[in-house]
Amino acid sequence: MTENRLTVFHLDDGKELRGGQRQLLYLVKELNLLGHCNAVVCRENSPLYHAARRKGFATVTLPYFFEWDPVSAAMLRKKLKPFTGRQFPPVLHSHTSHAAAVSWLASAGLDCVRVSHRRVDFIPGSFTARYKYGKAHSVIAISEAIKTILLKAGVPGEKIAVVNSTIDLDDTPWKPGEYEAYRSAARAELSAELNIPSDAFWAGSLIALVPHKDPENMVRAAALVLKETPRTQFLVAGEGPLYKKVQHLARMLKIQDNFRLIGYRSDPYKILAALDMFLLSSAEEGMGSVLVEAMNAALPIVATTAGGITEVIENGANGLTVEPKNPEELAAAVLHLIKNGPLRERLAAEAHRRRGDFSSPRMAALTLKCYETAIENFKRHRHPLE
Repeated sequence: MTENRLTVFHLDDGKELRGGQRQLLYLVKELNLLGHCNAVVCRENSPLYHAARRKGFATVTLPYFFEWDPVSAAMLRKKLKPFTGRQFPPVLHSHTSHAAAVSWLASAGLDCVRVSHRRVDFIPGSFTARYKYGKAHSVIAISEAIKTILLKAGVPGEKIAVVNSTIDLDDTPWKPGEYEAYRSAARAELSAELNIPSDAFWAGSLIALVPHKDPENMVRAAALVLKETPRTQFLVAGEGPLYKKVQHLARMLKIQDNFRLIGYRSDPYKILAALDMFLLSSAEEGMGSVLVEAMNAALPIVATTAGGITEVIENGANGLTVEPKNPEELAAAVLHLIKNGPLRERLAAEAHRRRGDFSSPRMAALTLKCYETAIENFKRHRHPLE
């Protein structure tokens, strides 16, 4: 493998450890197992930095002062130079939009291959589309919906590959046959911590409290559900700028005792396993990698049809889907599942079966193919300044 080993710098300027950062860690793990050399290029002392260090991954730290930061670019350029001029040029894989800007500045004039990841389902500005994506040697979209958006923004179709987000099945905290015991313990612990009845129906979500996740849609739907099933408990794990707004709306609708904002949790599977149903109320969504984690926890799922969600959840097969920004439809789907135990069991079983379609080894293999194709094209055309 040594003669074909690639050197990949994974750039992420995030200040949190959210879905995109977890995807980066899954990818680095799998590429390391395949014998490639990887470095996580992140902020010093960020949650991603500490997670990467705990896993024994190589790290490079940059300040990431702002989007087109010349200081970070110069620091990265110094790290890149020893790897240029080899049989295989180093790969700069940008996992965020801001990191793509630093990547472009750092690699200008050097023999490097730039790969940009796109995870969000809104159209990028013309400057972003041209320089961060159009000038990249390869662009990875996490869903067909994202690919369509990139095409509309003018990114050449031949540069775009679709690689779905995934889960690392090795991170599953229970062994085969031990799920029910894990679930019982998690539910008992959360019931005691949050002072909620363990025999109630628990619906919940793991989301950032940001506009495109539309947590207010979930609050309004919850209020409608509670009119018919007043003992239902809604648990939302996550933080974000909408925290106080969501909390205020729950109080205005008089459901604060049944709609709990429980903050960021470092143990997502503990929350998932304790639930009876998973909800995703997004108005915009690249794919929704948390859905795959919910599938791995064998949960029935209700989600909107935003963005790439329908590439993960097939309505009536492994979950129920409704239109975005429609709390009435969302509430009706939740009530339908609360009242229909056999349907919940069927959807959960099929969701669990399909989780293998989103495994981290498969994602790594497809990503590696993107790298190899980009490197071959780069070596053929030798266009480092593009």
